[in-house]
Amino acid sequence: MSAARTSARLLRAYPPSWRQRYGEELECLIVEASAGGRVPWRTRLDVLVAGTRERIRSAGLEPDGSPADRVRGSALLILCAWALFVLGGMIVGKSSEHWQDAVPSHSGALASVAYGVLLAAALCGSALVLGGVAAAVPSFVRLLRGGGWRHVRRPLGRAALAAALLVAATAALALWGGSLDAHQRNGGDAAYAIAFVAWALGVAATIATLTAAAVAIANRVQLPHRVLRLQAWLGAGTAVAMATVGAATVVWWLAVADAAPWFLSGSTAAAGGSTLSPQLLVAVAVMAVSTLLGAKAARRALGELPSLPAA
Repeated sequence: MSAARTSARLLRAYPPSWRQRYGEELECLIVEASAGGRVPWRTRLDVLVAGTRERIRSAGLEPDGSPADRVRGSALLILCAWALFVLGGMIVGKSSEHWQDAVPSHSGALASVAYGVLLAAALCGSALVLGGVAAAVPSFVRLLRGGGWRHVRRPLGRAALAAALLVAATAALALWGGSLDAHQRNGGDAAYAIAFVAWALGVAATIATLTAAAVAIANRVQLPHRVLRLQAWLGAGTAVAMATVGAATVVWWLAVADAAPWFLSGSTAAAGGSTLSPQLLVAVAVMAVSTLLGAKAARRALGELPSLPAA
């Protein structure tokens, strides 16, 4: 592929407003640096990383404005980290179905404690996120009363449509699954397995759409400083909850691997099995990345509080 075509594709990593202002200049630089040949992979990676950062800034997740703007952006970044974390948690939830039946009661004490901590921390994190959303509702109502509906109509509409489609798909999949036996629901029916994967992708897309709508709306809402302070502390608590869930997941994994390794590979006790679970590896990796992202944002938010006016 020519350097011109590659540079045009790479520019899509940047937000439209940035491309309109600087896109032509960057495209020329990429072509010149490539001497008309193929664009080096390092250049491609640098452009993609820079474009991703610019999109994060344009979404208000890393603003350079006032302390209030920086606290708001940090809180929104924690919300995005939590949305990503939930996807990893869903994988853990699916991978741990009926684990109590596989682990002998006399050797499953550690796994039970770890799983209990996992669930408690997940519920705590969910409550903190919902608390942050609830704290912003009065400001959102004021926005609507002030004629702000036109600014939030599209993201709200997309979120509502995605949620409605997911509800319909969930109902249809539940009805289909109800007509199948356990073996068919767990991979025995290829069509159902494909439909389940499509549903899982739909869940991820819906979470992304809802999060994008929340970010877009939050950037339009004027939050009082007291609410921003609350958001910063709730975000810090959410980051702690994510770290706790991640650590408890690893402990649970190790405990189950010691007591019933065959369960992790989806085989039977007689057939044995490996303690290495690709699904859990992906889940833990996603949870680790989102926890680090949330911790960084929480630290930044708390660091801005002294600069935030008291009124």
